[in-house]
Amino acid sequence: MRLDISGQFVVNVVRPKGGSSKGRPIALIEDGNRWRIADLLIPNGLTDRALETFIADKFSSFVVAGKPIKRLDMAALDGRQSDRAERLRLVRH
Repeated sequence: MRLDISGQFVVNVVRPKGGSSKGRPIALIEDGNRWRIADLLIPNGLTDRALETFIADKFSSFVVAGKPIKRLDMAALDGRQSDRAERLRLVRH
């Protein structure tokens, strides 16, 4: 799952293969060609929607007016190019 944080950076959440028994999801901050691990304790067992909301809440202080946090990988997941999927508004200011 990839979330664009108001055009400033992208947070990529990776879940371990094998489910929660293999560990917790981790969040990586994409910075050009480099990735840094975000210092977050992400709960196991969250649905995709709950995980989106959790990450959006954690990074809400970076939101810029008029540039919402949006999920980048929704169109690839469902095969459609809908505005809802591309412009998912998680945090409103």
